[in-house]
Amino acid sequence: MCFVTGGRAGMRPMDHSVLKCCLFSLFLLTVSASGTLSNSAVPTIQPLSNTASASQPANTATSSSATTPSCTTRRCLASMLIAKEARSPPQSPRCISIIRVPSIVYETLSVDTKNLRFESRLEVPLSWEDPDLSWNTSVYHHDVVVLPVSKIWTPELHVTNGVQTTMKHGNKDLLVHSNGTIEHMVIMNTVVGCEVNLYNYPFASDFCAIALNVWAISGCGMFLDFGNVSKTSANRGDWLTEEVELNAKGGRDDRNYLWVSLKMRSENPFLYLVLPSILIIVADVVSFSLPLGGGERISFKVTLVLSFIMFLIILNDLLPGGGQCSPIIRKHFCFCLVILVLSTLQSMVLTRLAKCGTLWPCSLSKSKDSLLKDTDNEEESKSDIKASEEEKNTALQKVVKFLNKMAAQDHKNAIHHRFANKVDLVCFCIYLTVLIVYAVVILYFSFGSRCEINQLDFWS
Repeated sequence: MCFVTGGRAGMRPMDHSVLKCCLFSLFLLTVSASGTLSNSAVPTIQPLSNTASASQPANTATSSSATTPSCTTRRCLASMLIAKEARSPPQSPRCISIIRVPSIVYETLSVDTKNLRFESRLEVPLSWEDPDLSWNTSVYHHDVVVLPVSKIWTPELHVTNGVQTTMKHGNKDLLVHSNGTIEHMVIMNTVVGCEVNLYNYPFASDFCAIALNVWAISGCGMFLDFGNVSKTSANRGDWLTEEVELNAKGGRDDRNYLWVSLKMRSENPFLYLVLPSILIIVADVVSFSLPLGGGERISFKVTLVLSFIMFLIILNDLLPGGGQCSPIIRKHFCFCLVILVLSTLQSMVLTRLAKCGTLWPCSLSKSKDSLLKDTDNEEESKSDIKASEEEKNTALQKVVKFLNKMAAQDHKNAIHHRFANKVDLVCFCIYLTVLIVYAVVILYFSFGSRCEINQLDFWS
């Protein structure tokens, strides 16, 4: 830029130099401007690359803001997990899912000795992992969430030896952790076919197995990992649950079972079955003190037989019709019934023998007595005619003869009674001896012998 000093008069001689100076300055400005434009035009790619690299963080920030959900509440998290529709079992690389059972609460409901069935109730908490139901806690700031059980797959337990099994969910919801661990509880009511050992009934005790497993085939499926087992409400009717253990047959993971130890409370069956049978037999033994004549003994023994048949019907309603170990009390009742019937027949025979002195039927014996009586009447009539003709016998002689006849008849009846009483005494001794021997034998078989049943034969 050119500056000119001085007045107006001194400006004229300097016009050409000033013009040159201005033109040169303009030329320099033009050259510098063209150089700047050329420099900016050559490295055009470099600023674009820088712009692109600078735009990448901006795009990443934009995409991350786009993937971050706007709602991160627990309900939104539950909706997101439900939308995955995880209604099939978890698919692990090994094709194996481990179902953990931390504890089992067991309860005996009933023992049906007639149909050999055993009913129980199980509270089974379950825990398993499903990676598809996990979430990032940095996005959803929640460790657990509650989901409806109808929207999530849950394992199904089954009882191998079960006759009837029902499984229902302990709650309509289940708990899901952020790492994909799921916690749930199921309640099972199962009826198991268990041939309870009733050989020593009513002093019976036995074990029943509940084979609790899940689906698995060819090494692929689910396997149970059990914890501890506890029992509740040990007293149920006439049966007491002593102990519950968890075992596995042959060490196999797919053959798990609960080993339930049962013991019968013998007070009630002893009072309404065994004790009445003993008292009836004792009453039958004492009935030998009743006289043979008159029919009191026979009617009493018939009453005892009918009473015992009633108890036998009650026993038949309680015990099964057969089995590997038939209850010894059934043989006891049959033996006692046979003894009572034989005792009644023996009393009937001896009563007949004491009265008539013979075992012939009544019609034959009566005909013989009437024949003898007619013969005596004929002899009396002949003697009376002869006495009337001869007039030698008096009324006193007739009375004496009648009394002698009565005395002879009484003497004959006394002989019959003595003979019947001797036979009755012999029968009583035999009867009492048989009962004593039987009591020793039945006590030995009731408490000294055992009958074993394989309760795991449903796997064989």
